[in-house]
Amino acid sequence: MFRIAVLRGARRGELCGLRWASADLDAGVLVVDRTILELDGHLVEGKPKTKAGERRIYLDKDTAGLLKAHCKAQLAARMRAGSDWQDNDLIFAPFDGTPWRPSYVSRRFATLAQAAGVPVIKLLEARHSAISLMRDAGVDRDVRMREAGHADAQVADRYTHILDAAHRAAAEQVAALVAKAGNGS
Repeated sequence: MFRIAVLRGARRGELCGLRWASADLDAGVLVVDRTILELDGHLVEGKPKTKAGERRIYLDKDTAGLLKAHCKAQLAARMRAGSDWQDNDLIFAPFDGTPWRPSYVSRRFATLAQAAGVPVIKLLEARHSAISLMRDAGVDRDVRMREAGHADAQVADRYTHILDAAHRAAAEQVAALVAKAGNGS
């Protein structure tokens, strides 16, 4: 979940709302078409905040592979849970299939960052970091805008025919930049 936030810039409500039915891991694509928000302590499912927010998230090969492994692990958890499993078709869910609370996701992100010894930032800042990483990796500005779900109909119309290849290349560029930094190169 957090890899997708940091590398691809997905919002926490989008991450909580991702569904297996809208994923094609062989093609390396997740579809953002629902969000899970927390309003007055209640979980509410809705649409992304803008029309541009309804989009595809293109994954690098490593992330797609990690999600395939996660799918298998989740299936095993589902079998262990038996009748306690609530089938919401969520990619990211607790042991019983219910949605994660976005507030919990943010707290968990901070806890993991602290445990890893990296600067603790808000999950929203991870989204901003993803956009900056895309820029630093040389990803085209228009692709960055669409990847982040920012609205601009002219850009969307103009680049529709090259989107898949451009977005897949963007996913690989960002993952390569981060992997290179992690190797001390």
